[in-house]
Amino acid sequence: MSREEFLSTLREALTGEVPEAVIADNLNYYRNYLTQEMEKGRTVDEIVEEIGGPRIVAQTIIDTCEAGGESGGYTETSGGSYGGSYGNGGPYEDGRQQDGDGRGPNIHYYDLNKWYWKILIPVILIVVFCFLFYALGGIFYLLIRFAGPLLLIWLVYRMFRGPRN
Repeated sequence: MSREEFLSTLREALTGEVPEAVIADNLNYYRNYLTQEMEKGRTVDEIVEEIGGPRIVAQTIIDTCEAGGESGGYTETSGGSYGGSYGNGGPYEDGRQQDGDGRGPNIHYYDLNKWYWKILIPVILIVVFCFLFYALGGIFYLLIRFAGPLLLIWLVYRMFRGPRN
């Protein structure tokens, strides 16, 4: 992988996920970092192996921006997506998909630490419990209507059957 391929893939993975200013800052940082490390005699592949592939770096940047409140509301305009698969690599021999870097299976990540999830999950639980209470209440309401006659039939049966030996 060349330096330009790394930067291009990084830009594609970040586009639509974080603000343009964040993309520019990170591209400048990684361009300078790669240049400095290459001047020390290292190859791009060695550097990429150390820091991780461009999609892994991009996911770290996206997570950092989300934690800092800088992302959100951006639409996806490129390949990998936050909350979906990271790449379109080929399948393993057993049929599982691998990510674009060839490092492993696709990872689906849903961040449940957002404020709206913290409100939505308890609301959903309350609705489910209310529905269950309503359904069970309806069943008991129907049973209670027939409880008197059923109890009377049972008592008459016991009375005519006589005592057990």
